[in-house]
Amino acid sequence: MKETTAKKKFMWNMAGSLCNSLSSMLLLIIVNRISGESRGGFFALAYSTAQLLFSVGGFEIRPVQSTDIKNKFTFNQYFTSRMLNCIIMLICMIGYIVVNGYTGVEALTVFWILGYRMVEAVADVYSGLFQQRERIDISGKEMLMRSGISTITFTIILWLTDNLLYAAMTLTLTSLVIMLFYDLHMKKYFEPTPVHLEWRGILGIYNACWPLFVSSFIMNYLNNAPKYAINTYYDETVQNSYNILFMPAFVINLLSLFVFRPLLTDLAKDWEGENIKEFTDIVKKMMILIGALTIAACVGAYLLGIPILSLVYGVDLRAYRMELVIIMICGGLNAYVYCLYYVVTVTGKQIFLLLGYGAGLIFAVFLGSGFVKSLGMLGAALSCTLSFGVVFIVFLIITSCVVKDRKKKTEVR
Repeated sequence: MKETTAKKKFMWNMAGSLCNSLSSMLLLIIVNRISGESRGGFFALAYSTAQLLFSVGGFEIRPVQSTDIKNKFTFNQYFTSRMLNCIIMLICMIGYIVVNGYTGVEALTVFWILGYRMVEAVADVYSGLFQQRERIDISGKEMLMRSGISTITFTIILWLTDNLLYAAMTLTLTSLVIMLFYDLHMKKYFEPTPVHLEWRGILGIYNACWPLFVSSFIMNYLNNAPKYAINTYYDETVQNSYNILFMPAFVINLLSLFVFRPLLTDLAKDWEGENIKEFTDIVKKMMILIGALTIAACVGAYLLGIPILSLVYGVDLRAYRMELVIIMICGGLNAYVYCLYYVVTVTGKQIFLLLGYGAGLIFAVFLGSGFVKSLGMLGAALSCTLSFGVVFIVFLIITSCVVKDRKKKTEVR
C-alpha cells in the first residue's frame, strides 16, 4: 500500500471525524425540517439511546486496540470480542423497544435507528486496526464515505416519502454496504489472513476493556439522563428543543478529537518509553486547547447561537439563551473528561476511571431528575453540566496522581 504523509493522515482523520460527528446534527435538522418538531423529538431520543447502546457494542475496545503497539492481541481476537458485544447490543436494542412499549411502525423505526449505530460498532474494530498500524487516514476516509453517503440517502428517502421508517432502514443498510465493501477491502493490506472467530485470548481483552466500557456507558448515560427525564415529565417538542440546544456542545469535543486522537499512539509510546515530560506536554496542550475552545464557544453561543439554531432547525428557541451557554460549558467539561479518559487509558490505570464516573452517576441519579422536574430546560442543562463537573474534578486528581507516581519511579531508576 502506498505510504502517506502525517499531514494527509491528519486531514483525512479530521474530515472523517467531522462528517461522522456532524451527521447526527444534520439528521436531526433534516427530520425537523421535513417531518416536524414531534418527529424530531422522537428521532432525537432514539438516536441518543443508540449512542448509549453503541458503548455496549463497542465495549471501548478501540482505545486498547489502537494503542496495542506490542500486538498483545490479534485482530481476529479483537474482531471476535466485538461480534459478541454486538450480539449483546442487539439483545439490548430489542429489550429497550419492549420495555418502552414501542409497537408496530414505531418499534421498527427505533430498531433501524439503533441498528445504524450497531453497524458503526462493527466498523470501529476495523478503524482500530488502521489506527494501530498508524494509518488513521484510512479510517478517516471510511467515516467520511459511510456517514456522508448514509446521510444523503436518508435525506432523499425521507424527502420523497416523509416516512421515518423507510429513511431509517436506508440509513442503516447504506452504512452496512459501505462498511462491508470498503473496510474488508482495506483490511487485507494489514491483516492478509481471513477474518474468523478466535476465542483464545478474548478474556484478556475483556479484562483490559471492562473498566473502559463501564466508564463509557456511564458517560453516555450522563449525557442522556436529562433527555430521559424530559421524556418522563414533558412532551416530544421539549425533547426536540433540548436536543437541538445540546448539538453545538459536541463541536468542542469534536475539534479536540481532531488533534488528540491522532496523538494517542504517540502518547502510548512516550508512556512506555518513560518520556514523562513529552507525555505531560501533550496533555497540557490539549487542556489549554479545550479551555480556549470552550470560552470561544460560550461567547459565540451567547451572541449568535439562538438565532442560528432557530433559523437552521426552524424551531423558536429564544427563551433558551442561558440554557445554551450552560450546555456549552457542559460540552467543554465533556471534552476535558474525554481527554483525561484517554490519558488514563494509555497509562493502563483505567480501573480508576470508575471513581470519577461513579461520582457523576450518583449525582445524576439522586439530583438530576429533580432538577429537570422543577426547573425544566434549565434544570436539564444544569444537571448535565454539574454531573460532568464532578467527573472532571475526580479525573484531574487521578491523572495527576498517576503521572506523579510514574515520574517518581522513573527518577529512582
